[in-house]
Amino acid sequence: MRQVLLASCLLWTVVAQAHLAVWLSHSTHKIRPDTRAVARPAIRLFAAHGEYAAMQISLRADHPLKVLRIVPSALEDGQSVIGRWQMTVYREAFIRTIHPTNVVAPVGLWPDALIPTVDNYYHERRDALPWRVPRRFTQSFWIDIYVPRTAGSGHYRGTVAVTVHAHGRDEVRVLRVRLRVLPFAIPATSSLPSSFGFDGAPLSLVFRGRYGALSNAKLMHLTQLFDTAALKDRIALGGGSGIPAPMRWRHGHLFVNWHEYDEEVRPFMTGCKAAHGARWRETDVRWLTHVFYHKMPRREQIAYFRAWARHFRREHWHVGLYALGLDEPHSRKQFALADRRAAVMRRATRAVRPMVTSASVHKLDLKNFGILCPVINDVEGLNNVNKRGMLGLYAKKYHLKLWWYQSCMSHGCWIVGRRSSLGWPSYMIDQPAIYNRIMPWLTWKYHMQGELYYDTDIGFSMGHKNPWTDQYHFGGNGDGTLFYPGRPSVIGGKRDIPIQSIRLMMIRAGYQDYEYLHMASRLYGREAVLRVIDGAIRSTHSWTKKPAVLRALKWKIATMIMRRLGGKSAH
Repeated sequence: MRQVLLASCLLWTVVAQAHLAVWLSHSTHKIRPDTRAVARPAIRLFAAHGEYAAMQISLRADHPLKVLRIVPSALEDGQSVIGRWQMTVYREAFIRTIHPTNVVAPVGLWPDALIPTVDNYYHERRDALPWRVPRRFTQSFWIDIYVPRTAGSGHYRGTVAVTVHAHGRDEVRVLRVRLRVLPFAIPATSSLPSSFGFDGAPLSLVFRGRYGALSNAKLMHLTQLFDTAALKDRIALGGGSGIPAPMRWRHGHLFVNWHEYDEEVRPFMTGCKAAHGARWRETDVRWLTHVFYHKMPRREQIAYFRAWARHFRREHWHVGLYALGLDEPHSRKQFALADRRAAVMRRATRAVRPMVTSASVHKLDLKNFGILCPVINDVEGLNNVNKRGMLGLYAKKYHLKLWWYQSCMSHGCWIVGRRSSLGWPSYMIDQPAIYNRIMPWLTWKYHMQGELYYDTDIGFSMGHKNPWTDQYHFGGNGDGTLFYPGRPSVIGGKRDIPIQSIRLMMIRAGYQDYEYLHMASRLYGREAVLRVIDGAIRSTHSWTKKPAVLRALKWKIATMIMRRLGGKSAH
């Protein structure tokens, strides 16, 4: 009888536990509410010094529950410790899509915004937890682990304790984490230059309800928070607060008051402590509407670009300057206009690189440009015509940098993308996470020298749309918006902050991957690294869609680096 009772108790325990599933996943997965539970109580990660490792914790139950706490322990290897202060726990917030980005993207709830339990700016507790989870609904949480440069290399172990409340009682599940810290470091400043657009003016609209509601000082400070968030994610924002520098023309000279501009950008020119010492590699010449659209006289235009070059020299800012005189010229008149504007910049100074977003090299006077930046679809299209070699020849002849960018052409502009638009890298919400991560791999493979992206907060300026509920622009969900406005009324706390997206974290992961490729190519040569990745990363639109394959490739590259370094640290 006692054995029967014991067996009954054990059976009841198993059934009770079966009602609640808690598991770990790697970061390159988007876990939707209908994702089924998997038995994964442990996870293995690896990361270099200066790199972020990320993982997800998911919960699903046959009954409603409340997630009370998620507490990671310190990670230890017997000699070194990665403390809890190097970790951030986020709740993944969902956005409901109504219009699909393309024909294979299901509509409904998609995880995207990451609401911190405690933010990294003011260290205020936010409303990520506790959090109620409906029955048969999968809710996920994101954990970032930063590997400091002071940590020793080795195998670290730790746990994550998840406390839930259901049926009138608390229950704790403990998950195991294994992190291998590799014996080399990635640089704080990305080896891959980038410029992702940002417009500070709409911050007043989304945080205060109307344009102009924020003072210049508050607008600049909030812009700096967005700049810091992006730089921690290894990309540079261009555009800034949008506050123009006062200028006046007097006695044949242009005088620019740089005070506010300098206050805003100085941390990102010299090394931002809040972003582990990272700085910008490139930045944009701002307020070009005053130069080219307000009909500034030619001599003042020339003086304007000279003023930028002179100011950067005086401040000893070793950050590249570029200027996009005209975006995506298509007609003969537009190409001619792009040429004229580039000629003005070139006459003024060689320190400013005129950029053109086009692959139509035969329609441009390339001697006046500094950066040739085609859309990825024009470098190698679906017809398998690879123009990279041709672009490289022109770049060499005219001493151009080669950048590229992705646009709505990756999913279908203003339409639901047809099957012909599938397979391109994409920063859309309703695309698999690997689509958000793959661009730097392709950038390395095609030997491009930088990435441009047109905007990260365009959804903030759509006054009739709430970026927390609607990010459908230009035929894509999330097109041009990688942040959310972290208002206390939405996320808790007392002060406004930027909220990062899962897509932005995937971009960070891709840029971290790029460092491995970059380092391995320096050690072995490009051809040796290409032989490793070519089978899985074949072309701009043909690459592995399996996160496990990408992780295996990265590990292969890591082992190459470690083998050549002989186990020595490469800090």
